[in-house]
Amino acid sequence: MSDRAQAVLRRLEDEDRTDRSDGTPQSGRLRAISPEVGRFLQMLVKIAGTQRLLEIGTSGGYSTITLALALRETGGTITSLELDPAKVERAGRNLAEAGVDDIVTVRKGDALAMLAGLDAGSFDFVFLDFEKELYLSALEPIVRVLVPGGLLVADNLLSHADDLAEFRTAAESHPELECVLIPIPRGELLCRKRRA
Repeated sequence: MSDRAQAVLRRLEDEDRTDRSDGTPQSGRLRAISPEVGRFLQMLVKIAGTQRLLEIGTSGGYSTITLALALRETGGTITSLELDPAKVERAGRNLAEAGVDDIVTVRKGDALAMLAGLDAGSFDFVFLDFEKELYLSALEPIVRVLVPGGLLVADNLLSHADDLAEFRTAAESHPELECVLIPIPRGELLCRKRRA
């Protein structure tokens, strides 16, 4: 990891800690993944040789930068979807500062609407980390855009266990997916789309 990217990630970790302790409303918080989850995602990207990654929920760009750094090794690119214009702008600055903006495309708008417009089988990895009440609605569109053998990682399955119980049940019982819950900080549901 470059010193430049590492400095941005450390700054964002500090901002996230402050947001979580100073009363910043949830809508305005960075809402970053933990460094441990970041390392887990990077390892998966590298093992899978990911080329086309879709992130749903950019926020301030912490996970986007983390994923992009792994994609540097695989030669892949990332498309990230974010509704909040202020977060799109914030993420753009952070991505440029980290030196990964050349392999990242941030698309502003409603993620569910944008998912519906994506081609089937257009991504080999999807990272899901946006509003929890929308996870279930995103499941079928995500399965559609994944290539056979592609991976889905959904964040916060333990920290928001009640809110995401229906999503978890739907994913784990989906005929096209095989899933396992990874109990690292907030819980990552790792699913693989079955091959035909």
